[in-house]
Amino acid sequence: MSKIPLWLIALLFVGYSIWAVRFWHCHVCKCCDDQALATETVKTSGVPLFKWNANKPEADANFAAWKKDLLARGGQGDTLLITGWQRAGETAELGRARAEALKSMMMPEVAESRIQLANKAVEDALADGGPPMVSADFSWRKMVLAMEAGAIIETDNDVIFLFPFKSTEKDKNPEVDAYLTKLVEKHKSTTTTFSVIGHTDGVGTDEDNLQLGLGRARAIAKFLTDHGIASARIKVESKGKREPVADNNTEDGRHQNRRVVLTVNR
Repeated sequence: MSKIPLWLIALLFVGYSIWAVRFWHCHVCKCCDDQALATETVKTSGVPLFKWNANKPEADANFAAWKKDLLARGGQGDTLLITGWQRAGETAELGRARAEALKSMMMPEVAESRIQLANKAVEDALADGGPPMVSADFSWRKMVLAMEAGAIIETDNDVIFLFPFKSTEKDKNPEVDAYLTKLVEKHKSTTTTFSVIGHTDGVGTDEDNLQLGLGRARAIAKFLTDHGIASARIKVESKGKREPVADNNTEDGRHQNRRVVLTVNR
């Protein structure tokens, strides 16, 4: 009878040892399930979740992607309404605090002036010691303007001024003047530079729209220089109708395209 090779005996011993350790770890220690849960990558939607009575959401690695999708659903100038929820046993102030916390998480991509807050009472299974749950909802309120009206829209680093049809006259709008005055005072003594770009809707020829866009940009730039910003710090140009941000087949879309974008280059 031939002898079993030593290498085979060693291999069988190692295999048995691994099995024995695994058996003890999982069936005696009962550690396998806990370890699997600890190392498992939990896939979530990214929507902010709150624990019972908490005014700050739980950290979520997918929040950035969820936020990007939410912001993409809002149009130029739209207002984001954040409604915080409170349950029975939680105060109304908590619903408002949750909305406030979520507001700060939307900035600076959405300017503070374009965020509104509310709160409401809801009934669901969120309970003390239970898992975190959705505790707010988000909706976009469409910006609606009359054809003859203008508007100021703040984004991250830009300010967008909407113009009435065929108009380059921003100086008839005291709201714009007041906004630009504050902007000048803030940056007059700094080295900040500005880019001022005029845009138009799709009505008319390319050449006419380039000139119209330039006139709008110059109207904004002139206010800055008249109030103390050196012209060397301001770059003025026109894109005409080449870069629409909305549908030129609707009046609302054309209105959103008639704009000057003022960028503060910090």
